[in-house]
Amino acid sequence: MNGYAIQDVVNLLDRKISKQAISQYENGVMKPSAENMLLLCNALGVRPDYFAREVEVRLKDPSYRKLKRLPAKEQEKILQMAVDYLERYLELESLLGEETILKFSLHQYEIKTYEDAERAAEQFRQVMGFGNDPLLNLVERLEEQGIKVVELLVHSDFSGFATVMNDNCPVIVLNTNPDIAVDRKRFTLAHELGHLLLKPVDLDEEKCANRFAGALLIPQDRLREELKAHRNNIHIKELLLLKQQYGISMQAILYRAKDISIISDYLFKEQMKVFSQLGIRKQEPGSFDCEEHSHRFWQLILRGVAEELISTSKAAALCNMKLSAFLDELVKLS
Repeated sequence: MNGYAIQDVVNLLDRKISKQAISQYENGVMKPSAENMLLLCNALGVRPDYFAREVEVRLKDPSYRKLKRLPAKEQEKILQMAVDYLERYLELESLLGEETILKFSLHQYEIKTYEDAERAAEQFRQVMGFGNDPLLNLVERLEEQGIKVVELLVHSDFSGFATVMNDNCPVIVLNTNPDIAVDRKRFTLAHELGHLLLKPVDLDEEKCANRFAGALLIPQDRLREELKAHRNNIHIKELLLLKQQYGISMQAILYRAKDISIISDYLFKEQMKVFSQLGIRKQEPGSFDCEEHSHRFWQLILRGVAEELISTSKAAALCNMKLSAFLDELVKLS
């Protein structure tokens, strides 16, 4: 290790780290914590960059049905962009001694009916401490649960997909194109989370994921509070207000109301006709005024620079930025 024998390193550290632990660090069996990383760097006179090792990113066959509609070159480009970001993310975590802890199990909910998907969303909300309130900044909340959300700006009709990295880390790739409405991005996130959590048995996976997504964004108890148990008609502006409050599209709210029997199939069809007549089926009015973006990557970068765990040039490389642009970004306060 930097020319030292393992026992020499132990002595330099005044035995604050065991010989066995240092051996595991050196052989890549275990990563040092942030505290131990600092001890090692100070003792050896190196930066944490010294301990950086190449990371490997393997993506399981993704559930990217919409992605597969794109030309092969576009598919490959999106996958390469996702892998590049994940490699930089994992390297950053390694340098800072960070470890992502997944707070749920993949495909933990067996789904035998579509109502089971509804219940799974309710259970997930409660277990994660979300309650029944509107979910603000869903991207950040999912990252807090151990999911890597890859935000890519792609100029194509592609919303997102879910996959698993290195057999154990769930990943959701999301198109951040500003032409895509925030409520659609949120539904995509919730839908892809459904693919990661649910294990449908002889059911349509897409319908299960849609039911889960709707229930995650606006739980049935809350929707019944807002609309009451049964309705013979719903004013379109009611839907607009709920969209602005919960970040779910007006049409998705109608689907929710039909699924939990607040409205009849007939009323649902009639309401959808109104959307067509008004020309708002593809582009609804109103928006959800809330940021949908995770700050975790940048927070790790800034901590690494502030604590001198990584150099500014290394930080710029991890951000895929030129050093001058990165330094300009560091001094921005708005």
